[in-house]
Amino acid sequence: MIQRIQTVFLLLSIVCLSLFLWLPEYGLEGTNFKDMIPGWNIGHTLMFQEQPYIYFFTAIFTGSAIGLTLINIFLFKKRSAQMLFCWFSILFIISAEGFVYFKYQTKIFMGDVILTPWNILTLIAIVLQILAFIYIRKDEALLKSVDRLRD
Repeated sequence: MIQRIQTVFLLLSIVCLSLFLWLPEYGLEGTNFKDMIPGWNIGHTLMFQEQPYIYFFTAIFTGSAIGLTLINIFLFKKRSAQMLFCWFSILFIISAEGFVYFKYQTKIFMGDVILTPWNILTLIAIVLQILAFIYIRKDEALLKSVDRLRD
């Protein structure tokens, strides 16, 4: 069942999320300084047992969304689980983008902090997940109608 259109949507969503991790999400610009920060490098420092640790929440959320989407491709016999995985993946994508926006808003820098257009990739990934959900639901409705005809 890899030939279905929702599989193509899910694969394109994985590509968009991978590019989201790889490409710069926000940048810092000073008078003689310019630095772009990729998605996998956006972290937050938290204390754990009196020691600071950097947690890369963007990589965790986006990696979880990629993993759920990849699992979702191979659950073609369990359409209700596929639809649920689509929504969980969307939740992780929104969390990743929300964390990038949070870091953009709270960055303290003696210069400009700019948000790059590559953040649109998360919106594209969400649209692709919703399209996959719609086509999975159509498959489910088609199978229910065929089962109704057999009875």
